[in-house]
Amino acid sequence: MRDRKVIWLVLPTAIVLVSLFVGGFVFGILQSLGYFSVIAEGEQKIGWDAYISVFQQETVRAGILLTFRVAIISTVLSTVIALAISLMISRTKKFQSLLISITQFNIPIPHVVAATGILLTFSQSGIVSRLTNHFGITDGASDFPILTNDPFGYGIIMSYLWKEVPFMCVLILSALRGPVTNLDETAKTLGASYSYRLRKITIPYIFPAILSGTIIVFAFSFGSYEVPYLLGEPYPSTVSVVAYQLYTNRDLAYRPMAMALATITSVVIGVLVYAYMRLTRQEGRK
Repeated sequence: MRDRKVIWLVLPTAIVLVSLFVGGFVFGILQSLGYFSVIAEGEQKIGWDAYISVFQQETVRAGILLTFRVAIISTVLSTVIALAISLMISRTKKFQSLLISITQFNIPIPHVVAATGILLTFSQSGIVSRLTNHFGITDGASDFPILTNDPFGYGIIMSYLWKEVPFMCVLILSALRGPVTNLDETAKTLGASYSYRLRKITIPYIFPAILSGTIIVFAFSFGSYEVPYLLGEPYPSTVSVVAYQLYTNRDLAYRPMAMALATITSVVIGVLVYAYMRLTRQEGRK
């Protein structure tokens, strides 16, 4: 009876949230296929034209390249750095709690705040630029390297690293606290070197946690909007920013292309989330 009461209490909120999400997603797909309510029904052409046209846009092709570059580099570097930090912390006997707290202090900080901090710190008029100018390392703001609002995406990657490395550390440290510790100690007692234990015991055991984290980080980096908007350039821009630019264009003919880009991004992230759920479900059965 108590479970039924809880279900009835949660049901109205769940219906509203699901309806808004599913309704908006379905309406976006319909717009990407050419169904647009502001256009007369006789002039509407339902099909895949928006999906074909969107890949013919140079801004979209450059945006896709930038998005994959930023997502892949951010994911790989976050994983490698977090793995190195986690292994160091796990081998440290003193001040371990303090080190964990230091690595995780910025987890509650929103990504938009992190992006603003990167902009204020590493832009050509930021704190680091002023310090180098003060100490004579650079001759002025224009002499400082462009690290934010750059074509490659250095600022975006730095912002993701600052936020995602602690997240990956949480997952890896949790995995390192499992039975792998006893296995590692047993192998050490039997004379196995640290590199051998790392390759044959530690990494294989914590690999599912690492893989789950990399999927989440890549999915977020691929679909994020606020960080690329603050730290990126107008061209090239990531797919999410390009989709917003197309959506807010005065010419409503660009609206289906914006929805096509949004749909493609949602499908990619959905596939990654499905892979993550399958992975965690398989680990739960073991």
